Amino acid sequence: MSQNLSQATNAILTHLLMELKSGNIRRCEALGMTIDEVRQLSQLTVDDLHYLMQSSVSVLNLSINHDNFWIIVQQARTEQKRMQRIDRALALGGSIELMQTYFGLSAAEVSARRRLNGIDTRQGRTQAPDEEADAGIWVQWNASGLGTPDSHEALDVMMLAAEQHDVSLTAVWTRVTGWCREARRKGSQRERA
Repeated sequence: MSQNLSQATNAILTHLLMELKSGNIRRCEALGMTIDEVRQLSQLTVDDLHYLMQSSVSVLNLSINHDNFWIIVQQARTEQKRMQRIDRALALGGSIELMQTYFGLSAAEVSARRRLNGIDTRQGRTQAPDEEADAGIWVQWNASGLGTPDSHEALDVMMLAAEQHDVSLTAVWTRVTGWCREARRKGSQRERA
């Protein structure tokens, strides 16, 4: 392990030399190299580099930035949850418009994601839920206590409704969006009265 680690750190040193040859001194300085070390590094020959790469002695120390490590782990988990939500929404029949609204995905990204997941899409308008499903979706949406479909929490409620009533997510979203728009319109009429 220590042999591999020293070779890896020395590979970084070789990369720094390439950066140096490209005129990028800042990378070396950012790692804490003095100007004398930078000059010496720039004068290494191919044989010198070969020796460095084969050496078991490391000239760099590696350390973990613990704060950054935990931030990146948390970001990775957040992104994983986002991707799971995207895949679930697509599997439930989320339209391109819906995917753009909640996730900012382009039509090409939605299409690629569908292909990767083996999701076939039906052309044309989304079929509206029948009366029984529509009533069930209404009850479920009202029980959530949410007043707007704009959050990921609202999307989760709508995805659950789509699963439970066996209708497409886009159909549920269309109904919920309509109900919320109607509630806002009625609310503003009452305020004017």
